[in-house]
Amino acid sequence: MRTYPYAILSLAVVWMFLVGSLTLLNFLVGLFFAALAVVLTRRVLKPGTRESFPRVLRRVPAFLRYLAFFVKNVIVGNLDVAYRAIHPDLPVYPGILAVDIEGLSDLEVTMMANTITLTPGTLTLDFDMNRDRMFVHTINAREIEDVREGIQEVQRHVRRVLR
Repeated sequence: MRTYPYAILSLAVVWMFLVGSLTLLNFLVGLFFAALAVVLTRRVLKPGTRESFPRVLRRVPAFLRYLAFFVKNVIVGNLDVAYRAIHPDLPVYPGILAVDIEGLSDLEVTMMANTITLTPGTLTLDFDMNRDRMFVHTINAREIEDVREGIQEVQRHVRRVLR
């Protein structure tokens, strides 16, 4: 409960810099939206867990690396899909692969699934939580091991951010 004020203040300051106006009114609007965001997302953490503000700050570099990794993959994925779409032979080789998600929390699985789905050329189809597997569709099944390695890299980034 003690970290909420820190989170609200931090988000309000980020709001001010994103908007580009360092006024009292803008700060108050930022406080309102930050408080709303914290109240609506406080259950993301498991009930009963407490994280200190310094521990949360230690995750920032991992999040920035994840963000850079994600943006790079979105750009590369877009270029790859565009190439396949305009190529006269339409080199699309669809396939589905099962990815091991054993040991991941629900939040980690959700973040991983969203990252995969938002990357062009891949789509999370389904989960088998009893067998700890996620099913992913790809447009490039000829290079299935490269796709699998890319998904494992997503998993590593997600773990660094959330653990």
